[in-house]
Amino acid sequence: MVDKASPRFRLPINRDIYNGYPLAVIVALTLHFLVLAALVYSGITRPPEILDIMQPPSVRALMIDENPQLRNERMQQQRVAEQREQERRAEQQRQEDLRRQREAEEEAARQQREREAEAARQEALQQQREADAEAQRQRELAAEQERQRQAELERQERERRAREEAEAQRQRELAAEQERQQREAEAAAAAAEVARTEQEMVMAYTGVIHDLIQQNWSRPPSARNGMTVVFRIQMVPTGDILDVELVQSSGDYAFDRAAETAIYRVGRFQELQGMPINMFNENFRSLLLTFRPEDLLN
Repeated sequence: MVDKASPRFRLPINRDIYNGYPLAVIVALTLHFLVLAALVYSGITRPPEILDIMQPPSVRALMIDENPQLRNERMQQQRVAEQREQERRAEQQRQEDLRRQREAEEEAARQQREREAEAARQEALQQQREADAEAQRQRELAAEQERQRQAELERQERERRAREEAEAQRQRELAAEQERQQREAEAAAAAAEVARTEQEMVMAYTGVIHDLIQQNWSRPPSARNGMTVVFRIQMVPTGDILDVELVQSSGDYAFDRAAETAIYRVGRFQELQGMPINMFNENFRSLLLTFRPEDLLN
């Protein structure tokens, strides 16, 4: 459908279209152009009205196959255009990569400069710390030398006083040794007398214990003359019996059992309550008691 309202109508004509086509095609195209020109002119000179335009039967568009040569040239141009586009994009990408590389190199250089500056600052700080440490070491060395000098003076003074004190101590010890020897001689004489008295007291208390056990003893039928049983008696200063242990059996269970029962019947040796504690601890806290009944006839 042709737009009759358009003031101008331009039919693009490619000069290369005549190459390779017969004269009939050219004539057909010329007729089409003339018909279109007349329609355009009539649309300009007359008021527009809606018309159904029927294409003249004598004028028909011919289906013309595309020139192979032109198609090849167009495809070649298209390939060239695509290749150039690819090259343009590749060049653009290369430029972008170069830009990024430059930025990365600049960033690396900046970081390197920062690291070098930081290293220089740390080096300066380290040198300052070392200088301060050396100064502090010199002060401490001087103080240590002074301390050692004072310590040496104090040590010499202490040694002098120690020698004087040692001599005085030796004199005191000599006098004390002489006094100790004198006291020991006196104590030995007194101890001998006390030992005789203490031994007599121990024998007396032991006899009392034997008598009390003998009084509480019940003779078993199997008892015979010469039987002996030994017990260990654990007691407290009040005379109470804590434990009785059989140390040596007589060989007769009934005899041993009767002697043990006699000890438990006593229960408490009240006679031990007035005994000196050192004598009790040494002789009666753990007492070995040998039981030999004296009243056996057989």
